[in-house]
Amino acid sequence: MFGLSDPPILKALGKKAEESISCLIYYDPKASPNLQKCLANCETHPVRQTGLMHQKILILDEETVFLGSANMTTASLRMHDNLVIGLANQKIAEFLSKAPNLSGHLHVPVGGQEVDLWCLPDPKGNALYFLKKMLKSARQSIKVALFTLTHPGLVDELILAHRKGVKVEVVLDLYSALGASAESVKALKHAGVPVQMNKGVQLFHHKFALIDDRTLIAGSANWTKAAFLKNSDYLIVLHNLLPEQRSFMQYLWKRIETTAKG
Repeated sequence: MFGLSDPPILKALGKKAEESISCLIYYDPKASPNLQKCLANCETHPVRQTGLMHQKILILDEETVFLGSANMTTASLRMHDNLVIGLANQKIAEFLSKAPNLSGHLHVPVGGQEVDLWCLPDPKGNALYFLKKMLKSARQSIKVALFTLTHPGLVDELILAHRKGVKVEVVLDLYSALGASAESVKALKHAGVPVQMNKGVQLFHHKFALIDDRTLIAGSANWTKAAFLKNSDYLIVLHNLLPEQRSFMQYLWKRIETTAKG
């Protein structure tokens, strides 16, 4: 977990440790200072590396997994815009239990639904190639909700999709759009791609793309070069969304559009 500071969660983890339930935590010490003191009974490992330890993974009893864009901070869980996916699958739990030193790719069916997991950083570029392939596969629409968009290759893919007649919509965090993502916003708008900025006071911390309302690409990774080449991150892809999943994503996108329009 990149950020872990929410008091109720810290209290719950400490209580489980007192009950002799194994609590193993890897974290970024810059984002979660003093965590070892707060969770003295838990096995805590600060991860120091060149890039960020930016993963957001919770595994319960080696089977239930929660992962997405949300940190375990009060602001992230109660205020900021995030998306978290819950899965019950032992293979995924085993694969992700190697965090923070994740590597490679996993393709596995979950309840009849195909799921892909890609670990970052990925210097060979396989995860980036896969993401571009998914964007190229769009036939009708691409909806993108991101905190940061600076990767020129992914900006180019969105522009190419737009030129092919795919309806491309992009919503970004306001401060990122005016700052780090400004050049990407300029390029997209110049190409005619609609770009909106979240008007809420909260961080627009989403990191997902919805393709043809059938494929969801989410995870912890912003669409930046650092995410793919330096940071400890991941992408999760849900194929052939189930009716209830499609319904939820349609509801979420309407909320995002409403907030972006102010």
